[in-house]
Amino acid sequence: MAHNRRLRDYTNLPLEIFVISLSILPFFLLAYFYSALPDRVPLFMKLNGEVAVWGEKSAMSVFRVPLMAVVTQVFCLLMKYGAVHSQAVAPLALDHSALQERYLSLSTGVWDWFRWTVAFKMSAESLNTIFLSIARFNFLSQPAFIITVVATLIGVAGALFYLYRLLGVAREMKKQFPNEDVRRPVDKRLVYAGAFYFNRSDSALFVSKYGFNFANVRAWVFIACVIAYPLLVFLPG
Repeated sequence: MAHNRRLRDYTNLPLEIFVISLSILPFFLLAYFYSALPDRVPLFMKLNGEVAVWGEKSAMSVFRVPLMAVVTQVFCLLMKYGAVHSQAVAPLALDHSALQERYLSLSTGVWDWFRWTVAFKMSAESLNTIFLSIARFNFLSQPAFIITVVATLIGVAGALFYLYRLLGVAREMKKQFPNEDVRRPVDKRLVYAGAFYFNRSDSALFVSKYGFNFANVRAWVFIACVIAYPLLVFLPG
């Protein structure tokens, strides 16, 4: 049954090591160079790689990009978890079928694609704080900016490719099982105020129609990520 699927079944260890390494490394490098950074550090960049906004040096302004990277990684990982455990992954008749496995593989794959491209992009963007602020490293700012642009383009291109394949599998599901309802039944007794689903025995994070399973602590982490990201973007400015 679908509820027996685990996130580890769709986890690639080398990818996890790569993503974790690129997400952590900027914290150590920024901490090492923190005292050498000037009183003003870059906050926002123009499309041509030049600094658009400078801000006063503080822990928040220096570490905000790697913090944003961590928040993004947690967000993507939760979306991947949701794809594995969601009650709406595929029609019930497709449990453990080849089509559902393809759908799940693509659904989790797109989030892993985002994760490694985001790790590449935001690690380079984090280090650009050093490259743009310390004169002897200025020559590295342009390569770092190019890496962020290339990683972004690769991320978008890969996402579009995955979306195209997902739509193809979804059409095939609909064709083979035209009468199947993709939504699994939800116990109405566990829906409060007509909108809040709260079921401790359900591993799903996302629930069709109700959005979240609020009994799943990951739902609150997800909401915290959605709130934290814009705060990290705008508060230091």
